[in-house]
Amino acid sequence: MSKVLKVVDISEPIESISDTLLEAAREQGFLFVEGHDFTQEEVDILFTLSKQFFEETPDDVKSQYSINKNNIGYTHFTNEQLDPRKARDFKEGYNFGFINFKTGQFNINEDEYMGKENTDSQRTSGSKNDVPTFFQSKQELISRTTQKLHATAARILEVMTRGLQVEDPEFFTSKHRPDKPSGCVFRMLRYPLIREDLDATLDYDPTIRAGAHTDYGSLTLLFQREGQQGLQLQTGDPENNDGWTEVPFVRSKYEGKAPPLVVNFGDLLSYWTNGVLKSTVHRVKFSPGESRESDRYSIVFFVHPENSTLLTPVPSELVASAGNGAAPPTITAAQHLQERLAATYESRT
Repeated sequence: MSKVLKVVDISEPIESISDTLLEAAREQGFLFVEGHDFTQEEVDILFTLSKQFFEETPDDVKSQYSINKNNIGYTHFTNEQLDPRKARDFKEGYNFGFINFKTGQFNINEDEYMGKENTDSQRTSGSKNDVPTFFQSKQELISRTTQKLHATAARILEVMTRGLQVEDPEFFTSKHRPDKPSGCVFRMLRYPLIREDLDATLDYDPTIRAGAHTDYGSLTLLFQREGQQGLQLQTGDPENNDGWTEVPFVRSKYEGKAPPLVVNFGDLLSYWTNGVLKSTVHRVKFSPGESRESDRYSIVFFVHPENSTLLTPVPSELVASAGNGAAPPTITAAQHLQERLAATYESRT
């Protein structure tokens, strides 16, 4: 795998960029996406908001919004273990989910979001997804951000459809409609500079902040900031845990725009395409005083198809050839996500 990630400008005509995007998806699984609609000012505001939430909200308040099985809420430092062979990931995060990208609503009541009859008993059944008080005055900003991220993802999927030579240009986007239930999550993360969970009896690398893993869904879109290094891709042999490459900082070629988004393809899209699209192992690693002098903040958008989407092979000659006449079992997008979430949180205490 080449260590130089491709930069694709999605504002350019699809026919001029689809081959480059497909090449990046097949060979690297990661790329930079230029031509999005985010300004530097918007992204700076988001990172400031994230920093204020994690640093200024007391732990006992954050814990009132603890993450549950629908993948919405606050994750404590003890919650996640992306690599089951390693120690828990020392980070905290907050997930916004159950999003209607047409209206901008998020953390919607589960019964309403899933289209269930909203009876009095259901209103008290624990299906509410309360937004932390800190974010309530910022709902317009969060709504606008998630809507623009979803639109950006749709554009990437349009380009990918052309690259895979799928006859229907709306094959992917018609299964990622903005107002249908999906597993999409908008996430804010904080990786403190100093770990406070070190245990001398455990044999693990304390510089690993998010264990080696692949992402679950269709796409992942990550905002990049200068000086926020730590994301690494595995370009070597996974069995030997070698060949790690740092993702560099890249500036936008457009005045006033935020840097290109870091985009990677997830397990679901790889599954859906019989492995044609690569879901690359990655991790977060940094050493205080060596690679970083401050906490690392990350803002990321995980893209998933509608829950009811059947993951039958994509109608593409490339996909058919990769499968050699065989196809993985047909499951729904919701089932695929729940299987992955269970593996991440099964050892949670």
